[in-house]
Amino acid sequence: MKILHIAVHMGGGIGSAYAGLGTGEHQQSILLLEEPVDKSSLAKVRREGFRIFFAADAEESRGELAEADIVVFNWTHHPALTRFLLQFPDIPIRSMLWCHVSGNYFPSLHPEFLKRFEQVIFASPYSLQLPHIQEMGVKYISEHFDVVYGLGDLRQFAQVTREPHDKFVIGYVGTHGFCKLHPKFIDFCAAITIPNVEFAMIGSPVTQKEILFAAEQKGIADRFNFYGQVDNVPQLLSRMDVFGYLLNPQHFGATENALLEAMAAGLPTVALDQCVESVIIRNCKTGLLVKNPQDYGKAIQRLYEDREFSTQMGEAARRDVLRRFSIEQNRKRFLGQCSRIIRRPKKVHRFADFFGNTPADWFLSCVDSDRDCFLEDRAEDSGLIFHELTKGSPRHYHAYFPEDRRLALWEKQLGE
Repeated sequence: MKILHIAVHMGGGIGSAYAGLGTGEHQQSILLLEEPVDKSSLAKVRREGFRIFFAADAEESRGELAEADIVVFNWTHHPALTRFLLQFPDIPIRSMLWCHVSGNYFPSLHPEFLKRFEQVIFASPYSLQLPHIQEMGVKYISEHFDVVYGLGDLRQFAQVTREPHDKFVIGYVGTHGFCKLHPKFIDFCAAITIPNVEFAMIGSPVTQKEILFAAEQKGIADRFNFYGQVDNVPQLLSRMDVFGYLLNPQHFGATENALLEAMAAGLPTVALDQCVESVIIRNCKTGLLVKNPQDYGKAIQRLYEDREFSTQMGEAARRDVLRRFSIEQNRKRFLGQCSRIIRRPKKVHRFADFFGNTPADWFLSCVDSDRDCFLEDRAEDSGLIFHELTKGSPRHYHAYFPEDRRLALWEKQLGE
C-alpha cells in the first residue's frame, strides 16, 4: 500500500504523530508544503521509514498524487493547506483527512468540509462528541470516522522516577499564550494556600510578563519559575509533584501530548473538566477534574496532604495512558482505516467548492460562533485565538493573501 501524506510542516505535534505512527510494512511518503524552520523533527520522522520531499516541484507532486493509493491531508486550517486544496489538480485520489484540532471552538469542523473526504480521522474521541458531528448520524460516523491520536512514544516518559527536591512543584508544559492557557490562570494559582509551592512553567514564555504582572497583583510572583523551551522535559517532570493543566475553554488542542506525557511519567494531574482533557483523565482515578479556582485549590490541597493518594493516582495514570495510547494500537487503527478506504475507487475532488471565492471566505469557512464579529467588521470583539499571529487567524491568512481587503481590515481591527 502506497500512502502519501500532505502536511505544511513537521513541527510540534504533527512531527510527533508521524514519528509515533511509523510506516509499518507500507511505502509512506510525506509531501511538505513549506520548508520547515525547525528541522529537528525531520530526521526523527525519516528514521521511522518515511520519505520526505517538498512541494517546490509541481510535476513531482502531481506524479506522487497520481501514484498514491491513499492521500492523507493533515489539517489545522493552515492557509498553506487551504491554498493547496483550492488548487488541487483533477487527479483521482482516495482522500483521508487527519484533523489535528479538536473542533471545540476554532477552527470549527464543518460537516460539509468533512464530507469532501472519503475518510476522516480525528486526534481525539472528544471530536466525535461535538453536537454538529453527532448530527451527521450514527451510520455516517461509523462508516467514515475514527480516532487516530497524534502522539509519540510514551514509553520513554514511563521510565521517569521522582527526584528529591525542596519545594512542592506544580508544573505546566506547553504554550503560554492565552489562547491555550486559561485567561484566569493566575486566579487558579492564587487559590493554592499550601506552603513552599513552586509553579514550574516550561515552554516558550511568550506571556511571561503578563503572567508575572498578574501574579504580582495576587502576591504570588515569587512562586513562579520559567524554564523556557527545553530538551529535557522528562528530567523536569521528575522534579514535579503535580501537573496542573489549566487550559482556555476555547482551546483547539486534540491529542494533548504534554498531558499524556505527564501522566505516563506517573504524575497526578489536575485539569479543568472540559474538552479533550475530560476524555483523557478519568476523574478521581487517573487525575482530578475541576470546574473553578476554588476546586483547583482544594484538589491541590488534597494531593499535598495525602501523598499516598497522590502516588496511587499517578501510578494509575501511568498504567492507563500506556494501555489506551500505545503506538502499536494507534498504528493498527490508522492502517485499519487505510484498508477500509482502499476498497473504494479513486475519484476527482473539488475541494474549492466548499471554501468560497475570496481569501477572507477561506478563513471564514472554519469560523462558527464568532462569525458575526467578522461579517459585521468588528473583529476586535472575537475570541483570543483570532488575535494570534498564526493558528489560522486573520493575520495568518493575510500574511499568505496580502491582497485581500477584508483580511487587511480585520488584521487592523485586531491590532488596535
